[in-house]
Amino acid sequence: MRRQLALGLCLVLSFTIFAAQANVVESMEYVRVSPTQPVPPGSKILVQEVFWYGCPHCFHLQPVLNRWLAHKPRDVLFERQAAAISPYWLPEARAFFAFKELGLIPTLHDKFFDAIHIKHEVLNDAATISAWVARHSHVSAARFAAVYHSFAVSLAVRKARQQQTEEDINSVPTFVVDGRYRTNPSLAGGRRQMMRVVDYLVRKAERRKGR
Repeated sequence: MRRQLALGLCLVLSFTIFAAQANVVESMEYVRVSPTQPVPPGSKILVQEVFWYGCPHCFHLQPVLNRWLAHKPRDVLFERQAAAISPYWLPEARAFFAFKELGLIPTLHDKFFDAIHIKHEVLNDAATISAWVARHSHVSAARFAAVYHSFAVSLAVRKARQQQTEEDINSVPTFVVDGRYRTNPSLAGGRRQMMRVVDYLVRKAERRKGR
């Protein structure tokens, strides 16, 4: 029941893939974030992916996203952020921020997706996730559980939830570019189309910076 309710919050994509448009249209392929969110200082364009490990659309996006990352513009600063806007997403959100705290994202991020969606493992609380981490890394279950419940992870989850609320994010996967523009597969017309919209928004952000 928990997973069914959570999946109901995860974006249901259409099977129809719309033809790519020559011009990306505001309020159709993307919307403005209001208020604009702060971004790190400097010349980099921040691109954030908001995802949930339990979301099948987020899982199927990963190969598309990984190809995009391999060829992304050099001035793009990419950041993943676990969705924390639903209580059903919080166990996996805490897992992500614990991975990040322990430096485990490079080795466990894709494996955690695979465990849930390919191996159909039930990983939705501190005990099951900690045991899984112990099997797939050098970090013990006790050590991971301590970080999972730590103040640092709780603060990261709280900040993510606040930011996602301010950005009006209510489905995943969602991308936010430069703290100003938001898009998702439903707006863009599909996963691949979404990454084209992200490219457009990066160029838009670059022009805003006078490049």
